[in-house]
Amino acid sequence: MLEHAQANDSKYWRNTLTTLHTLTEQASELGQEAKQSVEELGRSAGKKLDEARDETGGALHAAASSVRSTGRQSSKAIDQCSTRTADRLDATASYIEDHDLGDALTGLRKFARRHLTGSMVVAATVGFLAGSAISRVTHSCVRAPEGR
Repeated sequence: MLEHAQANDSKYWRNTLTTLHTLTEQASELGQEAKQSVEELGRSAGKKLDEARDETGGALHAAASSVRSTGRQSSKAIDQCSTRTADRLDATASYIEDHDLGDALTGLRKFARRHLTGSMVVAATVGFLAGSAISRVTHSCVRAPEGR
């Protein structure tokens, strides 16, 4: 009887270890698949951001060119003003083309630290406007009772 109990215990532990091994392998495979999916999503998002950055840079360069040509057709004072504006547009376009999203977020953080009060006011304003917009959308979806 003791041998039978020991044999059953041995089988139980082998089955348990086999099950744990199988679960570990499946979890590892699922982890790899999840990692690959996240990496693919990151590559796709990065590619779209790069495309948008290039398009934005091109549009800003075109705007700079337009401002310059229009400014040349106007008086000298307007020409100087438009040249400065076009130079700033070109500088912005070059910055956008040369820096990725991480650089932009780092710059935004540094700016927010230097101008803490203004950043807080802007954040509060954006939050208030977003809350108001959501509230309007929510209230516009509620139907008024029929007799009013």
